Amino acid sequence: MNKGSQEIATANTKTFYKRKKLSATKRITYLATLVAASLVFKLLGNMLNFGNTKISIVYIPWLLSGIIMGPLGGATVVFATDIIGQLIISTGGAPLPLIVISNALFGFLAGLIFKIPKLDNRLKLLIATIAVTCVCTLGLTTYALAEVYCVPFKVEFVLRLPQALMVCVNAAVVAFLFPLLGKMGLVGGVAVPKKKEADKEIEQSE
Repeated sequence: MNKGSQEIATANTKTFYKRKKLSATKRITYLATLVAASLVFKLLGNMLNFGNTKISIVYIPWLLSGIIMGPLGGATVVFATDIIGQLIISTGGAPLPLIVISNALFGFLAGLIFKIPKLDNRLKLLIATIAVTCVCTLGLTTYALAEVYCVPFKVEFVLRLPQALMVCVNAAVVAFLFPLLGKMGLVGGVAVPKKKEADKEIEQSE
């Protein structure tokens, strides 16, 4: 195997991918791309309303921003999405400070949890999903909306439960992207079983 490759084959049955250190130029590029993707997904989510249920897909780029860019980068992407989105997507009012903070904390927590060493990526994603759902989606954001609409927190909490489910569904989509992110050098950890790659090489040689 080429020493310059991102892949590290072990004596076991796994192929590991090393995370690349992003240059300043690439960080800016990924930052802009993730903000743009978040805005598009946010707009699509606003169009996918079925009764009182909102199909949110913006959590996919939000989680990815924390995973790829780290805590500060993740918070920056989500913060920019909220501010720019409010300017280009008319929702009838200025951004609510507590919701902006809650959403920025979403990206920050996701990035912070992915800094934990020696944990499988899917376990990190599970911990991050639980954290952002409890602290942000069902916590600070729910509290802010309850205050704005003058309803009891418990009532707003129940109304927000479908959004918690949306976070989990979005996280499941992100989990399927780990092999691709590993090959791109954007995450480290186990990506592809070594045995499968060996079988693939045998098939190609036949």
